[in-house]
Amino acid sequence: MPIILPKNVPELAPFIKAPMFFLAGPILGGGDWHVPMTQLLRSRFGDPVIANPSHYPETHPHRKEALPGSKGSFRYALEWERHFLAQAAGEAWPSGCIIFWLARESATAPRQDGAPYAMDTRGELGEWRGRLIGNRKVRLVIGAENGFPGLSIIKHNFEAVVPGFKIASTMEETLELAARYT
Repeated sequence: MPIILPKNVPELAPFIKAPMFFLAGPILGGGDWHVPMTQLLRSRFGDPVIANPSHYPETHPHRKEALPGSKGSFRYALEWERHFLAQAAGEAWPSGCIIFWLARESATAPRQDGAPYAMDTRGELGEWRGRLIGNRKVRLVIGAENGFPGLSIIKHNFEAVVPGFKIASTMEETLELAARYT
């Protein structure tokens, strides 16, 4: 069950036949949506490679499952993210995709640093929407919970670029969209 966490770069050749999924979306204040998404990915796709940008404490179950490896040449986590986002999107991995899950902000553990919720995610969505404009082969799916702020404009913006672009409303529907890339 290969999980890749920042800024680790494991030996991935043994897993090349498995799909790679990069879990993109809110981390701070978004709850740990990565855990149920990982469970669903495993039940649907067996043992996919999952790149998860969360910085977990040592006691987190995903930290215990993470593949060992070098820190590579990535000085910053953002460089690591860009590397694995590109792979999952189709630049260097045969199957899989980027999965954006737009979780609404947690009522019990909201973002505490004063910054707007999901600010980085919105920037990433814009970047990958732009990449879709230039390359319709980019492997990207989006799912969102009702109540994610600005969801209607995100839907509108993607529909304007790719008519018929579907944003799923459940994790299960999101995985159905991801199955197109496996």
